Amino acid sequence: MVSNRKANKVYEELASRQNYLVVQANDLAKAFGNLKAFEHKVLDFCFSSVTKENKPTDTFQVHSLDIMKHFGLTRNGQNYKRIAEAFAKLNENTALYIPETLPDGRKSIIMTQLFSRIRFIEDGMVEFKFSEDVAPLVFELKNNFYSFHLAELARIKSKYALILMKLWEAKRFGKQQVTTIQGSLDDWQDWFLGEEKRWTAGLFKRNALLVACDELEEKLKVSITLTTIKRGRKVIGYEMQLVDNRQVTTAELIKEAEKNSYQTDIYDFIDEEKGKNHGTN
Repeated sequence: MVSNRKANKVYEELASRQNYLVVQANDLAKAFGNLKAFEHKVLDFCFSSVTKENKPTDTFQVHSLDIMKHFGLTRNGQNYKRIAEAFAKLNENTALYIPETLPDGRKSIIMTQLFSRIRFIEDGMVEFKFSEDVAPLVFELKNNFYSFHLAELARIKSKYALILMKLWEAKRFGKQQVTTIQGSLDDWQDWFLGEEKRWTAGLFKRNALLVACDELEEKLKVSITLTTIKRGRKVIGYEMQLVDNRQVTTAELIKEAEKNSYQTDIYDFIDEEKGKNHGTN
């Protein structure tokens, strides 16, 4: 095999782009730091359409009215436009790099994107299809990692809290109560801001990390400890420890609701279960 140093250097540069690189399903959970809060919510709504019975070649449908209802939006032209614009941004801003090894041993990177097609129809129906290379990862992500998001999604307002939710689920193992996330300052800013934007360490901690931590602590019953890592006086990274204090995880509630009845409204079911737990305390 002929070695090409220049080409290899380009490959290594592509492989280092953490905001785009997807090696396994849970990498999708921490991708797309460039999206806005509502775009993240619409993306997770799309993920919620996936079931274990689906195939990578399937086309999915969601209606704009269902999205409005789920997120408590008024049924009007402005929100139809808002949803259409969110899908447009998802089409434009979900580039992904998937590394692979060819049969002859050479390394390569597939440059693709999350969706192969999004169709917005005049009656408000939206059809979408995941790209062939990414669809298997989407299905694994939905079934094994953060399928719980949809039930709690409507309560989360900050883009950074949404990103932290996904990062947390990407880093935790199963139902473990304590999860530790470590990374350099660049790692954290890649996850939260995307590769094209950089803030000072103080601004990033105050306006992104602490905003995310405060909202998740308030709304998800999680305890978070954030430690700043320094070299001398320079901030070089962060370590975050998240402790899940929920007695019954939302993922478990969703699975139980789906198992018991397809007619059950998931929010009614969760409220009912919380009432049972409250009554036994």
